[in-house]
Amino acid sequence: MDSVPPDTQPRLSICIPTHDGRAFVLDRALRGVVEQLTGDTQRRVQVCISDNGSRDGTQEVIERHRPALAGRLVEHRYEDNLGFTTNLLKVVELASGDFCWLLGSDDEIADGAIAAVLEILDRNPDLCGITLNRLNVNDLQPQIVWGDDPRVLPPAGTALMTSAEQIFAELAMLQDYISTQIVYRDAWLAATRELGPAGIAAAGIFPHIAILGAMIKRTPRWWWHGEQLIIHRLGVEALDAPYGRDLVDYTLKVTAERSRIWGDMFGKRSPVYKTAMRRIWRVQVHALAVAHLKLQAGQSLRSDLRLLTGLVRFYWILPEFWLRSFPVLLAPHQAIRLAGQVVLRVRRIRAALAG
Repeated sequence: MDSVPPDTQPRLSICIPTHDGRAFVLDRALRGVVEQLTGDTQRRVQVCISDNGSRDGTQEVIERHRPALAGRLVEHRYEDNLGFTTNLLKVVELASGDFCWLLGSDDEIADGAIAAVLEILDRNPDLCGITLNRLNVNDLQPQIVWGDDPRVLPPAGTALMTSAEQIFAELAMLQDYISTQIVYRDAWLAATRELGPAGIAAAGIFPHIAILGAMIKRTPRWWWHGEQLIIHRLGVEALDAPYGRDLVDYTLKVTAERSRIWGDMFGKRSPVYKTAMRRIWRVQVHALAVAHLKLQAGQSLRSDLRLLTGLVRFYWILPEFWLRSFPVLLAPHQAIRLAGQVVLRVRRIRAALAG
């Protein structure tokens, strides 16, 4: 393991947890980092990698980039995959920078992003953390590029937030994505101690949400940066891998985890909790989204019932859920499919008549 000399203490550690099957995307992520490490930036930045038992050439990728990192690389390898939580905690533990950028190995840092983040930290030295905006790119169709739905983004392009309620209400849905999170390392470590292993384990697939929440409640000084400094890569193995292609199971699992973590933070009847759940509803559980779930291959009446009972459990507090989503949930998937076919047929007839 490389070490950083004490006279060149990094300001920012780019912390990359990775696992088997990610060697080719890790190579791309590291290239994007290395290309930005020049001059003073190289002195101020460290790269940390924790490998969860990869057997796909990950070590060769790391060695290929080691010379360019000029002693600024710290790495650790588990012989077996111990899970995302263990790997994430380890990579932050490896870091010695004041701040840690939690970068997923399948994502990239946009050109100029490291310098931009260092400038934010220089201007705001007492921040507890930063949440960045992202650009989405489909690896299977690279010509498809888009930003996140404006309904989940804060109204201000850039803003300092100084209350836990504001941070949680405006950024909660964005903070389940690790690559756009930069954290003050001491605050992260204090939050992990406060939560303890049981509290972190209770967060399930989103341990970082619980840790970020504990940080924010203790030190509510968070920066939202609206510039898209992260390139989020789709089309590679991601969070939904354990749930296969069953989008109903995936939707219910993710909603359950978010609801539990946010409810524990502020209470499930609090205005802040309702605001966060409303943001998810607007993007993921509105009427058309529910119809899309019901149109998935393999959908059954049993899946219809599971979706109905599951979503009612989490969204019953929202009047708009009952007004707009619930009627679609009541309809069996066969009716949704038939309605979709009718709509398509009508559109074709109209197009033919117009032509």
